[in-house]
Amino acid sequence: MACVSTARCAGRWPSCGRSTRACGASASATARRMPTSSRSEGRSRASKTEWRSGSRSSCRTTARRLTICAASSRRPVGSATRSKVFDVQPFRHLYVHVPFCRHKCGYCDFNAYAGMDRLMPDYVDALELELVFARERYPFQQLETVYFGGGTPSLLPPTLAARLLAFIRGTFNVAPDAEVTLEANPASTDEAKIASWLDGGVNRLSLGVQGFDPKALAVLERRTDASQATRAFALARAMGVRNISIDLIYAVPYQSKATWLDTLGRAVALDPDHVSTYCLSFEEGTLLYRRRAEGRVPEVDADLQWDQLDAACVELAAAGFRRYEVSNWARAGFESRHNQAYWRCRPVYGAGAGAHSYATDGATAWRWWNVARPREYIAAAPTTKADGEELEPRKAAAESLMLGLRTTDGMVAPSGFDGELVKLERAGLIQRVSGRVSPTRRGLDLHNQIALAVL
Repeated sequence: MACVSTARCAGRWPSCGRSTRACGASASATARRMPTSSRSEGRSRASKTEWRSGSRSSCRTTARRLTICAASSRRPVGSATRSKVFDVQPFRHLYVHVPFCRHKCGYCDFNAYAGMDRLMPDYVDALELELVFARERYPFQQLETVYFGGGTPSLLPPTLAARLLAFIRGTFNVAPDAEVTLEANPASTDEAKIASWLDGGVNRLSLGVQGFDPKALAVLERRTDASQATRAFALARAMGVRNISIDLIYAVPYQSKATWLDTLGRAVALDPDHVSTYCLSFEEGTLLYRRRAEGRVPEVDADLQWDQLDAACVELAAAGFRRYEVSNWARAGFESRHNQAYWRCRPVYGAGAGAHSYATDGATAWRWWNVARPREYIAAAPTTKADGEELEPRKAAAESLMLGLRTTDGMVAPSGFDGELVKLERAGLIQRVSGRVSPTRRGLDLHNQIALAVL
């Protein structure tokens, strides 16, 4: 079985961008496989890249993770000096990580921390220091997307959120039509906060609904319920948020096909503009992983997971959504522009604790990441980089191909991968049309097989 999930960011980022994690069984398995899935909107949060075969995990979300964001340990992008480096392509996309949570859910292995709200003012101070330092050292052009991920960005008090949004607009040239996304938990979404977000230029909300079924939410240890999700969505829409995405998780223990269909129906009834569905994965170190190991939660049947993905494809298509990426569906014109930057391997600067950045000069690529713990990040500002690496041209091209084949539009394949592409085409995972390669429906569902073949 194979399963891929993409998260949003701070360190998670699809191989050349946010964070994509693959889990599952052997690539050579011929038995019916579990569907792949990916979150990210981004988010995107700080974890290491893992493409594992042979594990028994399911796969999950928010989302959102194969981390790839880089700086060179051999040829640094931006030295210790303050001079800008012009031999890399300029950044047009900004990710800002807010690591605070009211409660860390049992399935979450993102770079998120509960009980640290008192650090928020100092953390915003540190973010501002890092962003000024980055602006002085690296080339930036007009920002096309800004993405606030977490953690729970909606936990920031309205005054701090307004201050940070104003600071970014004062420090960078943000395009008038830029997509500015903020991840929000329904439980911490209220009128005052929405007003501060809108005033600061946020024009897209990503609501972490995750589900409507009380039993599934209890397994996930989500401290929200269906009524809060419905209320938050309706309030945001009434106050003028025209672009709202919701995240859902399937393959949850005790979640039947019927309850998943009910979740999809209730989600569609809200009339969102974008829906992300993530296959739950049991990540080592999480409470849910430990509970499964202790036999306190059951394994999820692989055929049921496949049926649930099929149900999502059918129900969302019938409601007017197009599946444009492994785990993402959108109405026309509402595809996530920020996540598309990751899938296309565009340079993205990641600010905040554990955030990853990705830069390229067109041939070689670099990724680097910040210190992860909030207190250490605050103390390190403005020089917050923890480590990084240089990607050789072949590896950078492979990751670009792997990410491009997450999207239904596909890409013009880089040279040097003819053998791999022939095998993938014979397996029915990709197709070639007008000089482009793109995944088939089977390739979207089994994207982990593509990743294993290419990387």
